[in-house]
Amino acid sequence: MTEQGKIRWGLIGASNIAKQWLAASINKHPACEVVSVYSRDETRASDYARELKLQSFHTSLDSLLADPAVDAVYISTTNEKHREEAIAAAKAGKHILCEKPLTLAVADAEAMVEAARKAGVVLATNHHLRNMATHRAIKGIIKSGELGDITSARVGFTVDLPGDLARWRLNDPSMGAGVVLDLTVHDVDLLRYYFDADPIAVTAMGLTSGQAPHGIKDNVMSIWEFPGRLLVVCQDTFLVPFGGTAVEIHGTKGSVHGVDVLWQKPQGRIAVRTRAGTRDVPVDHVVPYDKTIDDFVDAVRGRGKPSADGVDGLKSLRFALAATQAMDTGSTVRF
Repeated sequence: MTEQGKIRWGLIGASNIAKQWLAASINKHPACEVVSVYSRDETRASDYARELKLQSFHTSLDSLLADPAVDAVYISTTNEKHREEAIAAAKAGKHILCEKPLTLAVADAEAMVEAARKAGVVLATNHHLRNMATHRAIKGIIKSGELGDITSARVGFTVDLPGDLARWRLNDPSMGAGVVLDLTVHDVDLLRYYFDADPIAVTAMGLTSGQAPHGIKDNVMSIWEFPGRLLVVCQDTFLVPFGGTAVEIHGTKGSVHGVDVLWQKPQGRIAVRTRAGTRDVPVDHVVPYDKTIDDFVDAVRGRGKPSADGVDGLKSLRFALAATQAMDTGSTVRF
């Protein structure tokens, strides 16, 4: 780190999400600065660095990680690359913010968590929904007791995947194609965040309903049991252009409804329904990645923990893969 204490970031992957969201949130933080990017494609790396006004670019991972001007990395490459990149970053002493899913296999995620622990660096998972103002408000309502005992919930991640995002997500299983590792993994992390608990069972069904190659599930329904006799139904699909996204939490005394709350943009509406009637909940929308970076900096400084750490990423992956197992075997998976 510099004498002023700034955390200088290198981007592993010249990605759209880094350009559109994370670089801005990093640079917005007074203790952070994006200084470099790595991409194997020299033209892409050079153009990307020029557009973001970065100090340097690299065409090899080793070169970026050997750069003394880099203190932390944000990994947003395709999923199958995360393990190698994160472990190399940990060994190089760089703090790590990694996109979800953390990787494609539980054993690989465990190796990433262990590498960060051994190196004494922060490993965070970019589960941004935890940091949306809507979901923080919903969790607050749940914890307040206003809804009574929570008995059920529904999550609707019904979207139409844009063409620029559909390439490998609908075609390449080696990169984690399909909705489970793209959307369901978000659902289960959000539910763990809401309820401060892990699911105890899951069952699921999935289909290839659109144009994805046979076997890649673009339409999945899953049912989760949480402690306390709580059931949650999740619908995740890339095939609904006008469905929007929604969350409903139902209790013995009331319900909370969130509309248009499962995306990257700071948006959405919340309403609570009880015997007293329906009331809208005011929300002060903020870019969720800003808090991700705030919490990451606190963790690096030793005064807090990431919004979602490596273990959170490991767990969301483990449970999402269990949903795939339930889907493939036609049976309920219990934890």
